Amino acid sequence: MIDLLIPCYNEDINVRTLVDQWKAIVLENQNIIVHFIDNGSTDNTLEVLINEISNANSKNLNLIKVPKNKGYGYGIKYGILNTNNKYICWTHADLQISAKDVQDLIQKFLLSNDRDNSIYMGKRKNRNTLDLFFTQMMSIITNLFSGFYFQDINAQPKIFARELINDLELLPNDFNLDLALLIASRKAGYSVKLFDLIFYNRTFNRSKGGGSLKGKFKLSFSTLSYLFTNVSFLKK
Repeated sequence: MIDLLIPCYNEDINVRTLVDQWKAIVLENQNIIVHFIDNGSTDNTLEVLINEISNANSKNLNLIKVPKNKGYGYGIKYGILNTNNKYICWTHADLQISAKDVQDLIQKFLLSNDRDNSIYMGKRKNRNTLDLFFTQMMSIITNLFSGFYFQDINAQPKIFARELINDLELLPNDFNLDLALLIASRKAGYSVKLFDLIFYNRTFNRSKGGGSLKGKFKLSFSTLSYLFTNVSFLKK
């Protein structure tokens, strides 16, 4: 069994489609428990999730409510604390990666012989030049500070064994969670395996991370700050 965590912050337009997609998938695939995490939303996300999950009437669809938004990473960490299966996956709620593609990668991971010492993650295809530039720069800067090189750090989903993150307090509460996980995996001797997934344009709502140019600079500055603050720890 695997716990799939999907943090939802102000995604009331997307979550109906999201729940429908996963309802269809778990009817055929009972080894995935999908946890929709309302990450302290201020719109109608929580109400929509309650209604949609109730109507779906599936034991494989679950709602986790974070009392107050403290960041993307905090929402995922809160979800981890409230689940207990051996394997964990997380992905975004913005529908830019299809649920079917996430399911297929989960199945590939669960059937693999290296699932206990590897992270499986997507590598976003169909992205524009500006997005690729910022992603590459983030990889280079991370390599300079930590000594590890990663492609497409913030790509989704990420799938791994729960034992990799025994101490959640070491993981940041913001979007640097993905970076911290990858660094922790390399320090623990895990391999990171990337799989090409189509990255669709966001249809509804604004990106909470690096969707706009302003967001990209903000996310890049946040990453630099995290790396600079934790440089001594990262290289241990």
